[in-house]
Amino acid sequence: MKALITRLSAPVTLLVGLLACGAAQANWTFQNTTVSPVGSATPTTFTSQNTSASTATVQLAAAYVTNTSLAAGTGTWGAATLTNQGSLGQGVCSTSDGSSGCVNPDHAVDNNVNTEGVLLKFSSSVILSSIGLGWTNSSTSVDVSLFRWVGNGDPTLLGANAKSMSGWELVGNYGDMKQDTTPLYNLVNTNQANGSGTGGSGNKGSSWWLISAYNSAFTGASQTRDGGTLDNGNDYFKLYGVTGTTCSKVSGADCGTGGRGTLPEPASLALASVALLGVLGVRRRRQA
Repeated sequence: MKALITRLSAPVTLLVGLLACGAAQANWTFQNTTVSPVGSATPTTFTSQNTSASTATVQLAAAYVTNTSLAAGTGTWGAATLTNQGSLGQGVCSTSDGSSGCVNPDHAVDNNVNTEGVLLKFSSSVILSSIGLGWTNSSTSVDVSLFRWVGNGDPTLLGANAKSMSGWELVGNYGDMKQDTTPLYNLVNTNQANGSGTGGSGNKGSSWWLISAYNSAFTGASQTRDGGTLDNGNDYFKLYGVTGTTCSKVSGADCGTGGRGTLPEPASLALASVALLGVLGVRRRRQA
């Protein structure tokens, strides 16, 4: 009997390990680091701080569109510069951003005069699960829009129409986010409603993500809202970090562009293990 238990323990251990795979979250933080502007040949690369959950690295760039042209449907994304300026997280300095130029609060990601965003390029498809905000102009009422790239090849954001966002999916509009520098941060990309929202399908992955200040002129096939009140009024934040999981580690996930495939469903793994146990049981009876 002891020998049988020993022989059975290996497949059981394997099954437990496979079912547990993909549950861990990786964390990338962007605070207190000077990064290169968009278009640079050597943008700063941030590695995951939990390599057991994801080995993906991420590069950042910044872009902006003027609000008047965005509302008219004629606005295109232009190049901006990421900036830290001594506070938690990355902000954006863009052309004609307010009368005061690139100083407080106009060095944040905001929707004042211009709508600004931070582009994230991962080395593999990643399911974003939360967004950390460092400095904010309000403790609990920052509105954020989240897009993922689902088009063919790599996107060219600069020069792209900001209203139609061809090739991009609007994963969610998230109202009343708060300053949060401890992961998990403000939850996004969920499969359930959060607060008074109408939660999206969740588990969406991509190699390219765009985190932008909210603007009601954004359109998309999957506009969702998770809690809070959405408005265009003076949302300022600095991007502190994000958490996520390598998409190939999550069963049944929609990995989008840059996906590396998914693991088998847990039910399939369980059936395979049961079949293996049955074979070992028959073998044991024959030996007896």
